[in-house]
Amino acid sequence: MINRKQKISSINLLKETGGDSSIKSFIPIIKQPKKIDSTGKFKRSGHLTDQILKYTYPKDNSSQLSLWDALKDGTKTDIEVAGVEVTEVVEGIKLTPSETKVIDSLCKLLHENSQTLEPKKEGYYSGNLNPELVEYGDSKTSAPKLAFTLYELTKEYKGGEAIGGKDVDNVKQILTELNSKQFLIRYTETTKGKGGEWIKKEYEAFRRLIDIDRATLSYGVGDIEHYKKTETVILLNPIFRRQIDSKFILYPNDINKRTIIAYGSHNVSDIALRLRDYLMRELSSKRFTPEINLDKLYYLLAEKWMRESRKKKVKEYTEKALEVVVELGLLESYKVVRAKTTGEPKVVFTLNKDFE
Repeated sequence: MINRKQKISSINLLKETGGDSSIKSFIPIIKQPKKIDSTGKFKRSGHLTDQILKYTYPKDNSSQLSLWDALKDGTKTDIEVAGVEVTEVVEGIKLTPSETKVIDSLCKLLHENSQTLEPKKEGYYSGNLNPELVEYGDSKTSAPKLAFTLYELTKEYKGGEAIGGKDVDNVKQILTELNSKQFLIRYTETTKGKGGEWIKKEYEAFRRLIDIDRATLSYGVGDIEHYKKTETVILLNPIFRRQIDSKFILYPNDINKRTIIAYGSHNVSDIALRLRDYLMRELSSKRFTPEINLDKLYYLLAEKWMRESRKKKVKEYTEKALEVVVELGLLESYKVVRAKTTGEPKVVFTLNKDFE
């Protein structure tokens, strides 16, 4: 991570690049120092990340079939039973910034409390309780199950800082709200064989990400209780572990802490988190110089605001988000140039291959 003096020097020496753009292009003269992996990492499901980053770009929507008409009858029934208006149905996992931080924390707890080395053996990314078989598409699959105290989860959420009762209450409220939400999840799982053969399985459902329960452990002798501990028990949606042996993104264990520091506040914006996760996905796929149409980037980062014609606000928050991922050491530089085929502005990122 760049220290404050390095950051100031870099920004003072930025070189403007060509291209008519609505965000600044720059290439830091001082490169990011190579990071040393001293904290360890955890896996976040690639399918989960894809669903969190999913967005709809208006110019790509050439299909005459509406989202509702494209859904299976069973999915439509689940949505109707939930009392959701057809016009309010959106595809993907739409989270608040606080919920994203909680999901990151749950992914880390799942990694730390599971067998993570042998995919074919019992307990692989299943949590510290017996997993449950749940409906998943047209069949049943194993859903991870975790038991932890709210204090443990809050500690992760706050990036390891000291926490108080208000912090625990806040995380409890976030969990409660997340527990009440259902999401339209549609994606394809592809399995490849040694001989080049492949199998594709399409998954579609309207489901919650988490189901919360409580457990109380007591210990005593005779009529005297010596110990009592209340734990939160969460059944995670199977997407937290589906194909996580082959499709995953490695995050530093202290990603929440680093992001908070880079942003300069605990109130990290949704745009900053989405840009971080988008670039992490590109890095994981070894796409070290990814490119994206500028307008598409805005929709990926803030689809709702773009549809509300709040582009000026999106630009402002995107500028801040770019500073954050540079400060994280994830992004070395970026530039905005004209695409040769369309003439539209596109962003070309240069990622830090050594990000740890």
